[in-house]
Amino acid sequence: MGRFFLLALLVFCFASFCLYFFRNPRRRTDAGPGELVSPADGTVVDISDVVQGEFLGGAATRIAIFMSPLDVHVNRSPTSGFVVAMKHVAGKFAMAFGKDIEEQNERNFILFDHEGEKILIVQIAGFLARRIIPYVKVNERVAQGQEVGMIAFGSRVDIYFHKGYVPVVDLHAKVKAGMTVLARK
Repeated sequence: MGRFFLLALLVFCFASFCLYFFRNPRRRTDAGPGELVSPADGTVVDISDVVQGEFLGGAATRIAIFMSPLDVHVNRSPTSGFVVAMKHVAGKFAMAFGKDIEEQNERNFILFDHEGEKILIVQIAGFLARRIIPYVKVNERVAQGQEVGMIAFGSRVDIYFHKGYVPVVDLHAKVKAGMTVLARK
């Protein structure tokens, strides 16, 4: 009886963790025109000026958001518009808060077009994450805050945008997908 109870307790704990981890709370986006919302729940770990040549063709601002195992891992569209490109790149599974993981780790690029403006998010798998699951397809219309994918036991989501937007969050800020405004014109 004792072994059965212990096994049942372990199964219950694992099932409870999975239910908690894969939760997807309803979110309402109240962002105004010219605002980009966070694509992920988590903590802002980097705000920097970069060159993103492949999808944006030059200078951009990147905001990197680290998702801990306690954060919601469903990712949302930072803007309304169309998904105009997607690309999956195989790679390593290094710790998500490490340096240069955006170039080494497995990742999925989703490029949005909002009235001619290109906004890019990159879903990056980390040490625990082994699976990036996109919910959208190329040429699909999305609403701001709409679910676009998840990183199973995920790690980091980066958003890239052009210089017409100004970041309005600080480093180490806690953000909520589809709710927290990251940048505005």
